[in-house]
Amino acid sequence: MQDRKSLEGLFQLVHVLKRQLHDNIEQLDIDVAPMHVRVLKIINKKSPCTAIDIANFLNRDKAQVTRLLNTLITQGLIVKEPNPEDKRSQCLRLTEESQLIMGKINQIDKQIYQQMTQGLADDELTLFQTVAQKMVVNLNTK
Repeated sequence: MQDRKSLEGLFQLVHVLKRQLHDNIEQLDIDVAPMHVRVLKIINKKSPCTAIDIANFLNRDKAQVTRLLNTLITQGLIVKEPNPEDKRSQCLRLTEESQLIMGKINQIDKQIYQQMTQGLADDELTLFQTVAQKMVVNLNTK
């Protein structure tokens, strides 16, 4: 019985978190899908960033990532530049427009994090992060 309660609690947390993020991003009135936001976040955080980096991080195949990137390029949110370390690949960079969007999304992330962690002590958050990371490792181990 405890197993189901723990799993159900995680499902509820993930669902509510995704819903909050989606609703808040929708209010920004930008034409960017949630998966595209994830890609922008990766590019924003990792510099230099290549398509392979994104595929590895999202655990998606190259073709899926290529489609995501092509949409973002078409929307003018990212650009490709030559990779100085590897002439066979290209680095991805956010445009000024997507940097403005990321600033708004970072504010949303902060707001949701503050709301989500309200009333929790630092040691509770640390324990949660430790347990969550162990669960991720367990699920990624086959």
